[in-house]
Amino acid sequence: MRFSSLISCSLLLAGTRIQAQGAPQFSDPVALLLAVAKTYATETDTFRMEAIEETVRRNEYLKESRIVYRTAIKGPGRQYRIETRSGFGSYIQVSDGETEWISSLEGKSYVKEPVPTNWPTMPRSGSAGSMELRDAWRMGAYLKAEASNFKQASFLPEETIQIAGHAFSCYVVRAFSSDSDSSVHTRPYSEFTFWIDKKTLLFRKQVQQMHGYGINSDHHIRIPMDDQITTVYPVIDFQPKLDSALFHFLPPADSTVAGFVGKQAPDVRFLSKDGSSVSLKSYEGKPVLIDFWATWCSPCLQAMPSLAHLYADAKDKGLVFLSVDQDQDNVSEKATDYLARHHYDWTNYHDSGEIGKAFWEEGIPLVVLVDAKGKVAYYDLGGNDAALRSAIAALGPEFSSVKTTDGQ
Repeated sequence: MRFSSLISCSLLLAGTRIQAQGAPQFSDPVALLLAVAKTYATETDTFRMEAIEETVRRNEYLKESRIVYRTAIKGPGRQYRIETRSGFGSYIQVSDGETEWISSLEGKSYVKEPVPTNWPTMPRSGSAGSMELRDAWRMGAYLKAEASNFKQASFLPEETIQIAGHAFSCYVVRAFSSDSDSSVHTRPYSEFTFWIDKKTLLFRKQVQQMHGYGINSDHHIRIPMDDQITTVYPVIDFQPKLDSALFHFLPPADSTVAGFVGKQAPDVRFLSKDGSSVSLKSYEGKPVLIDFWATWCSPCLQAMPSLAHLYADAKDKGLVFLSVDQDQDNVSEKATDYLARHHYDWTNYHDSGEIGKAFWEEGIPLVVLVDAKGKVAYYDLGGNDAALRSAIAALGPEFSSVKTTDGQ
């Protein structure tokens, strides 16, 4: 399996089919950036975008760099292909419209599931790989926001730049974070330079220089740090001709299916505050829903009302609901107090790490549904109320009414 960003630069550099007639002239750089934003905002059913991003971080004693390759392809309907390659690994996420595959190439593993209703959702492990997939898919939206972000800018001399052996005649615009409408730039000061394709009014290159501070491990000392992020966009096509084979995943011969769904749940033991314990196996004969959470985890707390509603709908039908907090040992009472204060009356246990480790927990919130036979029926990082309800409804006819919430 190959990454399209490595094999197609020379094939697809023709660029977008949405072209300006000739090369319009702009006297106002902000107006030019707004025209770029409008081009990215064009509603199209398909697109193909590729980017190569290099970050160099340095100060008096440090110099480090990293490169990320990103590809995002949207096909007809619910077909898509997202690929990334970086120092954190190589990942691919593919949908043929019905089935989605997410694969870690170096990990030689993949997950195969139905396409989610809110497709494509990124793997929610919080890992660098999942963040790279997310950033690749959102390239167009990010660039649209970037182009429409500045209240002031200035022109630099026009340039013709080379990308993968192809020449692009570009407007060049410079802007500064102090002239931005947004507060998303966390460093004290950033400057941006954009190379804008004169024919397509799309970014071909951008350089962001960030001047600020890094924080050392004890969080008290600010260390001067400069970052330079250079990104080129060799492929930008909003109406590409796409081979249907792009949206089918052929697992490498040495790869295996990853994930917990369909496998026997580990027989973990839950420890109560009084020192007594209960094993997961002791609940066999009843389905068990386990929510891994912490009081310091905002997404966990935001999911609590939906879980409480679901629990109210399903507890009388036989569903056992357990939550497992991952607060620090010395503040575990905070979790108990939080649940009591919000009138969440399910059983909660504290985990020092062993239970989460047994369930391959890489982040929270993590929700696991174990069926009455002890097999994992649902496993999700991040929370998806509709998908969770569907999984519970599939446990048996007695749970069929749990599939929808009131009013749906």
